[in-house]
Amino acid sequence: MTLKTRNRLLKFFLLASLCVVALSLATFIISVLSHRIIEPPAFRIPAFLDKQPLTKNSFTALMLSFLILLLYVPFCFYFLLKFFENTQTTEIIFFTGFLLACLAECARFITICLGLWLSFTNILIIAGDIVLFGRTLAPLSFLCAAILSDTDQRQDIERNYIILIMASLVFAVAIPMNTARITSTGLVTEGFMILINIMRFFLLLTAVVSFFINGVRKNSMEHKSLAYSAGGLLLSYSILVSTDSFLFLVLGTSGLIAGTYIYLTTLHKMYMWS
Repeated sequence: MTLKTRNRLLKFFLLASLCVVALSLATFIISVLSHRIIEPPAFRIPAFLDKQPLTKNSFTALMLSFLILLLYVPFCFYFLLKFFENTQTTEIIFFTGFLLACLAECARFITICLGLWLSFTNILIIAGDIVLFGRTLAPLSFLCAAILSDTDQRQDIERNYIILIMASLVFAVAIPMNTARITSTGLVTEGFMILINIMRFFLLLTAVVSFFINGVRKNSMEHKSLAYSAGGLLLSYSILVSTDSFLFLVLGTSGLIAGTYIYLTTLHKMYMWS
């Protein structure tokens, strides 16, 4: 993929993310004015969180977490265009997959705004599939960045990226949704939820270990820094998309910002002279 093609792709993603943000905010305003927003049920995973003062369920914290994600995605696309416009790095392409994963949470936001979680419609199932697609895509994007960014893989970046998207999509569609059980974050729970969460954890762990192995193999402190920042970034993302209290909101937001800054600045230092 040439720099010109990649920058066009980033511009398209920036425009698309701004459109999604505008649509989400318009939906929110209309829902507020028409009193259609209904707070999701207080079904929390794990349930003991409500017994702790710092993790009490808060609908306000949940809605603020959506706002942070809505602002985070277009800002990151703008940052990539501004600071990586002339930098040839494969990792940036896969990082866009992570940003798309963050944007997928808008499906959950619209579900809450329109009160769709009270229904058993196909739209609710599709919303659940979109969220599952994003939460599968996020760790897979970093795993691909760790194992498919060597020089000999750069000629196949388009193919690898399409495989990444399709694998996440097929997995999301194949997993059944339990529309009868909605969490306090407006999430339609998946079938085999425990197994899926274990799979996500191992994908995260594999991505971090792969970055670290690259650092040891290449004797590169930058790759080791990528391992730490990618791990922190994915962990913070997991906290933020599961936020239903102000403690999780603060932890997820601060970790997401710090992890993104370290990850992207490390990539910039690695490739700025290439």
